Amino acid sequence: MLTKTLFSIIGLCGFVLFSQENRQDERKSKPEIFLVGTIHSMHFNPDYNYSIIDLQSQISALKPDFVCGEIVPEAFDQPMEGYFPPEAAFLAEMATTLNYSFVPVDWRLDYATQSKAESEYPLFIKEQVKSMSDTMWNLIRESNSQSIYDFIHGNLHLQMTDSLYERIIGVNSIAELASGNWHERNRKIVENTLKASKAKNANRIVIVLGIDHLPQIRRQLIDLGFEPQIPKRLFVPEKNSKVSDAVLARWKRNLEFLKLIRDKKIPISDDNYQKVINSKRIPDLELAIQKSS
Repeated sequence: MLTKTLFSIIGLCGFVLFSQENRQDERKSKPEIFLVGTIHSMHFNPDYNYSIIDLQSQISALKPDFVCGEIVPEAFDQPMEGYFPPEAAFLAEMATTLNYSFVPVDWRLDYATQSKAESEYPLFIKEQVKSMSDTMWNLIRESNSQSIYDFIHGNLHLQMTDSLYERIIGVNSIAELASGNWHERNRKIVENTLKASKAKNANRIVIVLGIDHLPQIRRQLIDLGFEPQIPKRLFVPEKNSKVSDAVLARWKRNLEFLKLIRDKKIPISDDNYQKVINSKRIPDLELAIQKSS
């Protein structure tokens, strides 16, 4: 009887150790994932101390082999590329210099559905969103952070952003659609990221998106068994937005394409045409070029 008990204990210990080793091996086999938030056109405002070059420095310090950016795959290196945030095309152009693979992972709702939802946006939701946004901006202005990066990547701002989308916008179907079908968009971003990174056997991934995406992207990745990190600032702000000639050339090319789309001088879907003419993408890209030349 004693012998059987001892064998049972030894077997149980062996199973526990085997399970622990399996979990450790599984964790080791999964890539490291870092989430970095951007501020789009505000990267070109020196008051925020988070320039496009600071963004580059942050990513470079993380030493990724894989960077995911805010462009939909079908627009990447195509006429609609300029419709997406300029930092995305910037990071794509810098991939060779910084020795990583760049992959577009965004997803966008069609213009007709989103604009219809925007026209029916409930006033009481709009008022709550404005109140929350005003509070967040007041906190940013009152912050003593050396760079806006510190505050927007901090727990307070991330929690407030999460609350904005989960408890105010996300509980109303019209507001959710008006926000670009926010939950589905983030789900698609995670799906695109994991599919592309697995195909490339990535080990160290940096996902670079507008700061509002980070809380939900992090939660979705955690639910899938990953351990995403939101890194502290790894750069010293230098108020420098000067980019390489190659980046400027890419931005200028993208700007010309947007103008051709606006003027209906190249064939384009009505959905893409409506997105361009009903956005501020052309002036935003002109600002990026002006401030970075």
